Amino acid sequence: MTEMGTQLSVDANDAGFDLNGEIDAHTAPDLESALSERLATGASTVVLDIAGVTFMDSSGLRVVIAATETARAAGGDLVLDGPQSTVQRLIEVSGLSGHLTVRSS
Repeated sequence: MTEMGTQLSVDANDAGFDLNGEIDAHTAPDLESALSERLATGASTVVLDIAGVTFMDSSGLRVVIAATETARAAGGDLVLDGPQSTVQRLIEVSGLSGHLTVRSS
């Protein structure tokens, strides 16, 4: 648990990561680190199962955008799978729905 009480579990799987919890300024560095490590191994497409993410702020969006750009530069992509309505709404109001690859469950 971080000092502010928010939690994010980042569990690796074959396609990418299963995420559960909140992605904010306190937990985004954990996600950023995991994504950087995965993309550094040569994985070009990474799937983030975000069905368990209940909250994401601009810190999380920054990490997702940076990882998307890195993956696309390597010929792959970052896929956000199964966002809850609150996260989907954030993506839409931020104007990123046309930039990010989002799959609904």
